[in-house]
Amino acid sequence: MKVYSITDIGQHRKINEDSYDNYLRENQYLLVVADGMGGHKAGEIASSITVKSIIEYFKENEEDYENPLDLINDAIYYANEKVYRESIDNSDYNNMGTTIVLAYILNDELFIANVGDSRAYLKNEYGFKQVSRDHSLVNDLLLNGTITEEEAELYTQRNIITRAMGIEENVEADSIVISLSNNDTVLLCTDGLTSELSDEEIEEVLTEDISLEDKCKKLVDLSNERGGKDNITITLYEHGEVNK
Repeated sequence: MKVYSITDIGQHRKINEDSYDNYLRENQYLLVVADGMGGHKAGEIASSITVKSIIEYFKENEEDYENPLDLINDAIYYANEKVYRESIDNSDYNNMGTTIVLAYILNDELFIANVGDSRAYLKNEYGFKQVSRDHSLVNDLLLNGTITEEEAELYTQRNIITRAMGIEENVEADSIVISLSNNDTVLLCTDGLTSELSDEEIEEVLTEDISLEDKCKKLVDLSNERGGKDNITITLYEHGEVNK
């Protein structure tokens, strides 16, 4: 199996506000993960609308685009508008929002886009690194030199994000394009994973000679053993000849 996804409620939450889905075609893979926020069930609604809307937009419009980044940005805009309108029209969902991270694999090219602090990682022959950018208060402080990496690890407001889907009428995603080689691994995840495990610990699991399914389950189990303070959602994709 080249793609595997898993979601887990964690140890402390009553509702799983994460959502994910994958849209797979002959030489195209769209992987989407979202982490919702809001009042009672609102986060669950926001993340679900976002994931469904992005995949819906791809299915209906992908043939009309020559530039995949334009397709991705328009899909995110479409999903953001859906969440924003629902939050305005339904008082139960006022101020709901969600993160989003997606990977679009077209032949040997990887397109990553994100809003918020759900992450994308790439594991290849050069190592393991985050390829998305956190839209969070702690990352802003780190980038402008206000705090050090050591202080960032202990920062008490690590969960405050500075950008989210559905909060405003427009939203801007960060994106990156990367060339893929056989056996490269892409990881998408919500912060339920990265708040419990370090990048080094995640890389260690991904390096093990086990299936994608077992890697996902092991990462979830380790996160829950550490406390499982949030919902945990993971998608793993392994690139290979089957995609060509």
